[in-house]
Amino acid sequence: MTPEELKKAFDEFKASQVAANEAVKAMVQEQAKGSKEGLAAAVAKADEAAKQVQVCADKIVALEQKLTGAILAGKEAPKSFAQILVEDPAYKAFASGQTNKCRITLKNGFGARNNTITGQSGSPAANDDTLVSADRRPGIIPGAFRTLRVLDLIARGNTISNAVEFTRELLFTNAAAETAEGTAKPESTLTFELYTMPVVTIAHWLKVSRQIMNDAPALVAYIQNRLRYGVELREETQIVAGNGVGQNLTGMTVSPNFTAFTPTSGDTAIDSINRAIRALDNADYPANGIILNPATWGSIERLKDENKNYLVGSPFGAIVPTLWGKPIALTPSMTADKLLVAAFDIAFMYLTRQETEVEMSESDDTNFQQNLVTIRAEKRGVLGGLRPASVRYGSLTL
Repeated sequence: MTPEELKKAFDEFKASQVAANEAVKAMVQEQAKGSKEGLAAAVAKADEAAKQVQVCADKIVALEQKLTGAILAGKEAPKSFAQILVEDPAYKAFASGQTNKCRITLKNGFGARNNTITGQSGSPAANDDTLVSADRRPGIIPGAFRTLRVLDLIARGNTISNAVEFTRELLFTNAAAETAEGTAKPESTLTFELYTMPVVTIAHWLKVSRQIMNDAPALVAYIQNRLRYGVELREETQIVAGNGVGQNLTGMTVSPNFTAFTPTSGDTAIDSINRAIRALDNADYPANGIILNPATWGSIERLKDENKNYLVGSPFGAIVPTLWGKPIALTPSMTADKLLVAAFDIAFMYLTRQETEVEMSESDDTNFQQNLVTIRAEKRGVLGGLRPASVRYGSLTL
């Protein structure tokens, strides 16, 4: 719709009003003369003029609906000038010939103040219920989406069961030694344990109306993506810190999935990480990664020497989280001021029973009656702690 079209419609409406006024005057004159034939003709002409006013008003309504189409999304559109005009009792009396004049007062709900059309209404003034269409930006501004890194550190596979059993070495005492001819050879000790972990389900859901699914498919796609992210965010938290109770995973930082690390008095956080790495070297499990809380890494980044120079790179350049040649995965799922250093490729294995799935159903609860749809996201998996001796977890400093 162009401004020229709207102006033309208003001009036509104005002309129809003039014609209606003239018709009403003629009807009044014929009524004064007492001529039945002349009065009937004048009444017919006034009716025709009133119909033409209605036609013009309807045309303005249609054009204004196009102009304010954005307002119609999510909220009842304010009444247009033409709608207010034709619905006003004063105008109805004028159009029917009961009076030869009418006065229309624009209310504040239409965006008027002291009979002046404005772009705001209310007290304090706000851009609500006006003729000015809102500038709706496309798309949806998303909430936070954390980069999930922990699962990339460990070995992964699949399972077809609801529980997984691991046979892992419990103790190996190496008694191998040089032996003289004819003497008894030393005996070593090797024991195993059966380690069983149940597959857990991580899931959540919400409801949307069938109408919004049909009218806003982009919103539905966003909801599905958000639900999927929520499942995988919770999964990372469980992998790191699940307590193993009930339906929780037994996480990396829960016994018996690690070997405890005790910091040395006087050591800095950087010193402690170095000691954990070398402890794994001594155990023949070379570390290949570190997990820290972002706040912990930030405190390390801010360390300075006696000349106030930063120890870990320059704040004006890109600092890749790395210490002692080992990459660092940062996650808020790790407790602050703790360290976890491991040979991740052999220390853990995550087995997926069901990848993250997003499903929709109208059959849930009273959905069918209320025209609602339940959207559910879920994933099933289990974390296996394969070699606790290849993991060091504990406090960074005393």
